[in-house]
Amino acid sequence: MKKRYQTLSMLSLLTCMAFVSGNSFANVVNEPTISLDMALKAAKAANDSCLKDGFKPTTTVVDQRGQMKVQLNSDGAFPHAVETSYRKALTAASRREATSIIEAENEHEPQLGAVFNEIGLITLSGGIPIYYKGQVIGAIGVAGAPGENDEGIEYDDICAEHGIKSISKELKG
Repeated sequence: MKKRYQTLSMLSLLTCMAFVSGNSFANVVNEPTISLDMALKAAKAANDSCLKDGFKPTTTVVDQRGQMKVQLNSDGAFPHAVETSYRKALTAASRREATSIIEAENEHEPQLGAVFNEIGLITLSGGIPIYYKGQVIGAIGVAGAPGENDEGIEYDDICAEHGIKSISKELKG
């Protein structure tokens, strides 16, 4: 009788475990994210682009949730560029749009900058989301390349675009 009770108890336990584990997989979220290798490649290309033009940037790449993957801080970079580049990348990943677009919107809605600042985001250009098959898998933020070129494009944006261009083959899947 004792052996039969132990067998039934074990069978009940295994049945419950199978039921619970079977249902728990239905709650698992699987989303694409930028790899460390891609993040490093993009950050290095963006940083090198700025350095080539005489700037001393800081470049940050975050994943789709805004968690830092890579940050490169050039020799002689402005101390505040560390936080600024991170906030640009975080804003681009969070809002799923380039911070240059948000900066333009801020001209029409001046209170937007204050609200963004309060929650750790930023309304300065230089942050661009990174897309893979229509989904944001990360973002890049560049700070430390002030000004714009003759076409009116911010240097931070130009450097960030170089970073994304360097991983374009991987992004095409």
